[in-house]
Amino acid sequence: MKRVIFFAVVTMLAANAAAQMSYEEYKKQQQAEYRQFKSDRQAEFDAYRKKVNEDYADFMKKRWENYTAQPADEPVEEKKVAPVIFEEVPEAEAPKETPKDDSKAEQPKPADNKPIADNKPADTKPVADTKPAEVKPDEKKAQPADDKQEEKPEERKQEQMAVIKAPVGTFTPKPIPVQKDIVIVPKPEPAPEPIAPVVPDEQKPHKTVSISFYGTMVSVGFPDPDGFKVPELKEAALAEAWKQLSNDKYDITVNNVLAARDAHKLCDWAYLNFLKDVTEKHYGKTNEAVYMQAYLMTQSGYKVRLAFSSKQNKLYLLFACKYDIYNMSYYRVDGQKYYAFNCDAKDLNICPASVDKEKSLSLQIADDQKFDKELSKQRTLTSKKGVSATISVNKNNIDFFNNYPSAFIGGDPTTRWAAYANTPLEKNVRDALYPQLKAKIDGLSEKDAVGLLLNWVQTAFVYEYDDKVWGHDRVFFAAETLFYPYCDCEDRAILFSRLVRDLIGSDVVLLYYPGHLAAAVGFKENVNGDYLFYNKKKYVVCDPTYINAGIGRTMPGMDNQKAKVIVL
Repeated sequence: MKRVIFFAVVTMLAANAAAQMSYEEYKKQQQAEYRQFKSDRQAEFDAYRKKVNEDYADFMKKRWENYTAQPADEPVEEKKVAPVIFEEVPEAEAPKETPKDDSKAEQPKPADNKPIADNKPADTKPVADTKPAEVKPDEKKAQPADDKQEEKPEERKQEQMAVIKAPVGTFTPKPIPVQKDIVIVPKPEPAPEPIAPVVPDEQKPHKTVSISFYGTMVSVGFPDPDGFKVPELKEAALAEAWKQLSNDKYDITVNNVLAARDAHKLCDWAYLNFLKDVTEKHYGKTNEAVYMQAYLMTQSGYKVRLAFSSKQNKLYLLFACKYDIYNMSYYRVDGQKYYAFNCDAKDLNICPASVDKEKSLSLQIADDQKFDKELSKQRTLTSKKGVSATISVNKNNIDFFNNYPSAFIGGDPTTRWAAYANTPLEKNVRDALYPQLKAKIDGLSEKDAVGLLLNWVQTAFVYEYDDKVWGHDRVFFAAETLFYPYCDCEDRAILFSRLVRDLIGSDVVLLYYPGHLAAAVGFKENVNGDYLFYNKKKYVVCDPTYINAGIGRTMPGMDNQKAKVIVL
């Protein structure tokens, strides 16, 4: 009996071993088949991309068309609307009539502030002194005001602002007249897909080119030796150059720039500038660098066009954009605007060659871009109601924002503010600022929490006109308002809308009046105040520039105009 059991056990173990071996062999077979599938699939991708580039090069041999630059879109100069201070007083102290319009109120005049000359460069930054001096063209950075300036900023301006006094308890809410055309900005789309996935042969010799892109070291491989050359600006030569770049030895370059875009979550505008910097580091400021930029943008799925100026003997990159960009000339090709990147030529020969599924560049910033941290000096901002927060921001992000073009979409200039308001605050700011603010609003009702944030934005920041600081109108991202010593109505509305959405979760819309930007909050609870209805939901006005005014009060001079609703 024992012998039978012994042989049964041996037989079972042998069977298990055989089964185990079969599984291992099956596993290896499956892995081999998967590798072969990937290899075959990649071969198909490579063949497809090669065919696309060959067709593109053949099209380039055809005659390029001459186009004349169209004048840049210029922002409409807004009238200045001064901030107003609100006070609730006993009925005996209130004026018999509440002013309806602040147009005759004395405009704020910052002490010793000299206006910037009209020809000041657009990227000039404000200075950090308490009394702004005239900015020199070569000054590159501004620092936020020191802590002493931020303790009670409302006192600095109070005597220069119109003061509205209203009797306690006499406020009667009213509907806000609004324009019929509601502004709804499209939601951000994913970055374009490349023509096909690119897997380089890492064994091929290559040279690593490294750059500091907004304080972040990024490396890209180029063939070594490279040997890429644009011999002359003629159709046949330019077509031959495209075929030269379509060689698989440049796959490493295409792969590396796409990997950098994904790793650092670069928006389209950042990616375009990244390609400029890395190609100029490798080729210098040459036609080869511009040509490579166009090639890499095309392989990455963007709608771009190559152009050259015979007079200047220079190549230029043109890009299509979903937005209309201010202060940048453009060329209309096949009915679409193409913006000339770093171009001062007045007429260009443009190649209309295209690829399937190419996408126009977007100016929306959907993600927190991954730039290395260089934190600014800490800045403490304290409101009249005692809400205090100490913050610093990533100066690398600030530098990027300084290079960001102002633009609008769908022919509507009011859409420009939505792009700024919908850009998320950087993670390190959220991690530092939000716990401080949440500690003040936790346990409060939605109304009281919004009111506390509204007062913080109203009274913890110093108001100043853009033309006094920058020499032109300039919109801030939320992080910029936290960084720079001065801000105006649109900057406050953008920051306030960001805080309310992130910290409280309430819906917010922006309200545009000529020369003024405010906000309205879609409360989940019933809140009294001037209001509007959008999408069957009530929104109550919250104006970060109506200093000390509570929720629901419309700033004087705005209540007799129709507001334009900008949905965020």
